[in-house]
Amino acid sequence: MTMVHFDTKAISRKAGQSAVACAAYRAGDILEDVKYGKIHDYSRKRGVMSADIVLPLSLKALGVSVDREMVWNLAEAAENRSDSRVAREWLINLPYELSEKERHTLALEFAQKLADDMDVIADVCIHRPVMKLPFDPDAKPSSKRLREGEENPDPRNFHAHILVTTRAPTLGPNKTLAFDPKLKIPFEWSNKKRLAHDLPSSMKEIKRIRKMWVDTANVILAEKNLPLMDARSYKDQELDQQPTIKMGVEATAMERLGITTEKGNINRAIIARNKMVAEKNHQQGVEHEQRTTSLRRGLAWTTQTNTRLPIFIGDTKQRADSTQRRIIDTTSGITWATERCQKIPNGINTVNNRIKSADDGIKWATDHTESLPKLIRDTEQRIKDTEPNLEWAAKKCENLPKRAAHSKQWVTANAKRAGRSEHIAAEINQGITERAKPAPSPFDNEYERAFHERKRQIDQKTRDAARYASEAEQNTRRIKADTLDKKKVLAYRLLTRNHDSKRLRKGRNDKSEHYPEKFDYRQIAILNEFAHSLGIHTIEKEYLEKHELVVDMLSLEVMQNNLAAINILVDNQKERSHNQTVTADFYDFIAKVDKQRAEQVQQYQTRLGRNDTSRVTATIMTAQPYLVALTKYANNSEKTDENRALAEQHINRTIRLTAKQYEVAYKGLDTLMNHDSVQKHVRELGDSLGRFTTDYAEKLSGDDLRSINNGLKVIDTGIEISNTSQRVVTQNSAQPTYYSV
Repeated sequence: MTMVHFDTKAISRKAGQSAVACAAYRAGDILEDVKYGKIHDYSRKRGVMSADIVLPLSLKALGVSVDREMVWNLAEAAENRSDSRVAREWLINLPYELSEKERHTLALEFAQKLADDMDVIADVCIHRPVMKLPFDPDAKPSSKRLREGEENPDPRNFHAHILVTTRAPTLGPNKTLAFDPKLKIPFEWSNKKRLAHDLPSSMKEIKRIRKMWVDTANVILAEKNLPLMDARSYKDQELDQQPTIKMGVEATAMERLGITTEKGNINRAIIARNKMVAEKNHQQGVEHEQRTTSLRRGLAWTTQTNTRLPIFIGDTKQRADSTQRRIIDTTSGITWATERCQKIPNGINTVNNRIKSADDGIKWATDHTESLPKLIRDTEQRIKDTEPNLEWAAKKCENLPKRAAHSKQWVTANAKRAGRSEHIAAEINQGITERAKPAPSPFDNEYERAFHERKRQIDQKTRDAARYASEAEQNTRRIKADTLDKKKVLAYRLLTRNHDSKRLRKGRNDKSEHYPEKFDYRQIAILNEFAHSLGIHTIEKEYLEKHELVVDMLSLEVMQNNLAAINILVDNQKERSHNQTVTADFYDFIAKVDKQRAEQVQQYQTRLGRNDTSRVTATIMTAQPYLVALTKYANNSEKTDENRALAEQHINRTIRLTAKQYEVAYKGLDTLMNHDSVQKHVRELGDSLGRFTTDYAEKLSGDDLRSINNGLKVIDTGIEISNTSQRVVTQNSAQPTYYSV
């Protein structure tokens, strides 16, 4: 049976996807995304065999002409919501036994049925498995070669990506293409809305379309005498085959790189188990065929026996008739024997008379001849021999009545057997029928039946308990496997975080709105800090070697202590959205105080002058109230921990920046035009510096103090740093003056 792979998923803005980008990637094309102002160039993508636009027959009949860029930009323009579904993808496997042309024809035929069925436009892209060259340690990194331990994909994996619109196409003026902005196609409706319109659920609709694909493919498979597809599940086909679990993108990538995952191990175990079950089923099928052949032979013999029963019954009747004739003959014999027995006494008298006559003759003979003694002896011997025969004949005559009665009984029994022959034949037929039925219960006693029923229930509960225990153990192993796989994925993402495909690139004005799937700058800073705490310094060519080490490092305690980084690794988009929601209060606050500070800077700069030094000085003069407001926010217990932490970070950043601004402002005094302006700036800077170094002495670092000192050199003033305190030092040509901080 040919494998069936059929899947569908939505292309959604909520997931940061663009219909134009998805179409360009699947077609290996260059498309301009009007909505986002970007060019998606996937012209170097390998493995794209063909890309075709399929219109519904209603549009084809009108002679409408469209291209890929037009279709998907119009599909994007028809959606107004930020979480809209802009397209839907149907992924189907194409039988590798077919030729390239036959696969292309099959994919287009199904896409045409899909477009007509849903009234949508379809973009059909056929991909082949991309095979790489063998591993070569001396090859350039950019060459398409297998890495060490990496495996090529399945060479039979020919498949088609069918991207369809979520709205029905319409025609505008001059036969221009448009999409109905008010109504989605019924497939995209919720199940509640589908039920209200007497439509089946979306799951049933997917099964219907899956069957439509299987039926379409089976037509050409049947023509080529190839194994057909079966749209039913293993359960519906009554096959003892366990489906494999979904690997996911990360696990599949790691498996191809030679990294063993628990999901991969589970799938390999399932495949081995299915193979063993298939072999066992094949063996059972052979044995079943043998038993069937034997049973057929038995049934043939039984049928032949049933056919010969009438002959057997006829033979029995013939034997009964023959027996009846023998009975008649025996009765005649008995009558004759009886008559002969009645004549025996007369015969005995006759013999006695003859003996007497013989005696007389012997006497006469003795007198007349010498040989008479011998003749007498012979005659006597004959008489002696005749006497046992006479006794036997007498006994036979006595047994004749008994034998006659026994013969009559035997004849009667044979007659009964002959009469029951037809009944016996009927019983044989009934026995053959009953042997095909289940055997009756061997327990006739009610107590025994109850005992064995109770034993059956206990055995069933024992089997259920064993099954539940096995399922619990499997669930435990599955949970452990999932946990280990997730840890491997987290380690993989952590090690590859600084790759250009994983993070926003500095200096290119990348934004999260354009690349939501990438780590933003804030997230990269958190991940780098987390990696450094683990002692990991990413080296791209060595990350595979460190992968297992990082997996072992990700213990429960480590992950609990670094939840911010773990949340980013698990789902950076969700973490970003959560962070924006949680920190909205702080950013509203900082926007407000920044606005107030900007207004104060304008006021101070008006008084000081219109130049860069005056602007920096005015900014320094507003730093004190700005930091006071931030400190008050950071100490507010009603604020969330995330917002208070952001306030602390902003305070430290403002202190660093203010220290640099002091250096810039003091060095900028040389650019002022008159002495009064210089004195005014020095006075304002001195007053603010005293308060600044006093209030934030504990937070000033050595670099901050060095920056301030570099600026104070202009007026021969500096800040000394001792082991126990920090002092502001005013120097002149005569004597330094110290101010405690």
